Amino acid sequence: MARKKEIDKDSVLDAAEAVIVESGGRNFTLDAVAERAGISKGGLVYTFATKDGLMHAVLERELARFQDAVRRRLGNGPTGPAELALAHIEEALSEDDTSTQKAAFLVTALVHAPDMLEPIRSFYHALLDPLRPRGKNAEIRHALLAV
Repeated sequence: MARKKEIDKDSVLDAAEAVIVESGGRNFTLDAVAERAGISKGGLVYTFATKDGLMHAVLERELARFQDAVRRRLGNGPTGPAELALAHIEEALSEDDTSTQKAAFLVTALVHAPDMLEPIRSFYHALLDPLRPRGKNAEIRHALLAV
């Protein structure tokens, strides 16, 4: 296969996600991603300096995809913390197997790279902190955590 001259980051991220889904993450290596993307390993490392850097980019893109889906689910109506949390629950429950597999791998990978937890921490702080008061919000918070 001829190597591409220009490297498109989104294509590399697509390749990384494909490797994750196809192998359950067992074969998530820079070599496997480079091969899947049709680029050299050197080109991949030039684009994403480390495997953790690539993983971080996949994680951020997946978080952005999920947040966009939640925003679409909410529409243009008024959105309080409870509505936002419920939209997250609904979206999480409607995810397909591919999205669930990617998410499971990414969460598992965070155990091995705790410095990459910041995007997840920020995501959940923004979602959960407004639900701290007791009452109905506490119930919604618990439901969100359970999902």
